[in-house]
Amino acid sequence: SGSYGDDVTAEKLKDFHRRRLQVLASAGPDLIAFEAIPNKMEAQALVELLEEEDIQVPSWICFSSVDGKHLCSGESFGDCLQILNASEKVAIVGVNCTPPQFVEGIIRDFKKQTKKAIAVYPNSGEVWDGRAKRWLPVECFGRKSFDVMARRWQEAGASLVGGCCRTTPSTIRAVSNALKSRNGQ
Repeated sequence: SGSYGDDVTAEKLKDFHRRRLQVLASAGPDLIAFEAIPNKMEAQALVELLEEEDIQVPSWICFSSVDGKHLCSGESFGDCLQILNASEKVAIVGVNCTPPQFVEGIIRDFKKQTKKAIAVYPNSGEVWDGRAKRWLPVECFGRKSFDVMARRWQEAGASLVGGCCRTTPSTIRAVSNALKSRNGQ
């Protein structure tokens, strides 16, 4: 939900992420990914931290959403994208761990609000039933499969496409094959 409690501030979030970011950046990666960010305060803290630490590694920041219109906190994507758009340290924006039926609409919304590359890697669409303690089957696809949806996400403007929670190696293989065949590879 992004509700960390009243005593959590942007400064506390920066302190939480600082050492991890320093260690990751010093390891020489090609990219640093911040994912499943649920609220605007954490996005702001991450952008400030990238500047304060003068991180020279490009980063991406991906949000999570439960309704396809807002972050998990209920805040708007637009407000967060303004923060990310102002940062030269953030090269890629996107969503992850979000139900796949929302992804195409989110991409189209992002395309109107940013010039940065867009990454999407939704979850499987399955829902956890806490009472029965089991995953409920995917109902969001209708007659479409994950790889068919991935093609649509690329057509809508996603530069990077993958899968998150409850997707499998075979899901990612199917997505890769679908996108390669679409691109003539």
